[in-house]
Amino acid sequence: MIDARVRGALRKSLSTAAAESGRGAGISPLNPEDDGSIWVGAGPGFRPWFIADSAGRFSCRQSPIFGLCLIRAALRSAFITTRAISAGDLLQGQKFHAAATAMYYTAAFHGLDGLLATRGRVLVQPALGQVRPYRHELPHGAISVGLKFDPLPKNPEVMCGAWTRQGTWSFEPRRRDHVARWRELKQIVSAKGAELPEYVVEALSYASGESLAESSSELLEQGIPALARLRHQALYEGFGYDDEAFDAAANQVNPYGIGLDARASSLRNLSVGLLSEALAIADLLFEWEAEGYENANIVRTRLALSILMPTFEFEIGSYSDKLDSETIAAMQRIVDWLSPQK
Repeated sequence: MIDARVRGALRKSLSTAAAESGRGAGISPLNPEDDGSIWVGAGPGFRPWFIADSAGRFSCRQSPIFGLCLIRAALRSAFITTRAISAGDLLQGQKFHAAATAMYYTAAFHGLDGLLATRGRVLVQPALGQVRPYRHELPHGAISVGLKFDPLPKNPEVMCGAWTRQGTWSFEPRRRDHVARWRELKQIVSAKGAELPEYVVEALSYASGESLAESSSELLEQGIPALARLRHQALYEGFGYDDEAFDAAANQVNPYGIGLDARASSLRNLSVGLLSEALAIADLLFEWEAEGYENANIVRTRLALSILMPTFEFEIGSYSDKLDSETIAAMQRIVDWLSPQK
């Protein structure tokens, strides 16, 4: 479920983008010299750029429409998550538990963007400094204008944008590794009255071996690095099964190997839960568009381009037959929305 404050922030970003499109009709989103256009960015989508002041505090020129970055991240994650779940299902069907575990972990890793978006957080990668034009001369005297970016202090690879209680966006640099990415869950539960979804609690409990009754802080402290280790073990050690179930099978206490897919199943449940969060973001987008805002089509086109770039390496309308019909229908609605308008 989308946090109520975040819902308002995302709708405001969409409406602001629609209004700006009306005022800036005919202005290219690639025109860095038009400082009045909040569409300026690195490419035809919404990849933002950041500015640091003398104290090292970051701001973003695209703050008025920064909510679109969350929407983009959530919808891209929906496709990657769905495809990785589908790949995991194929592998699990052939009892390749380690490979299936790796794919389900990949699904969850990207699916995290959906959960973060519903809580007003997005991880922007790469983190780019302010965009500026540069000119160089081509043969026969022609002039070409390109884009370059100012360096950011300490060259952060990832920037976290978060909607604050004060109703503004804040920006902080982040490390680029698996544990750091999962640690954004700690920021979610730090909000007043916030709780982790049950499917996240179950996955962290499984990974760490801790009881569901443990406190959230203890579970996060132990569960996050343990969750990241599951990927490492699956990829580099071929270890994709529940170790206790394997021991029981090897000792013929459990001769049929029941439970050997527990690790993969746990990560699949996590990825499916995270996918549902991304689909909630899609519902918000469709809800806003249905209200008939002027220039909504311009927002739709630019957002669709942004979601599809970089290009996916797979057919985005292909899903596992083990996904429930409601999820498949929701994904198909996004595919149809991204399709060129007739």
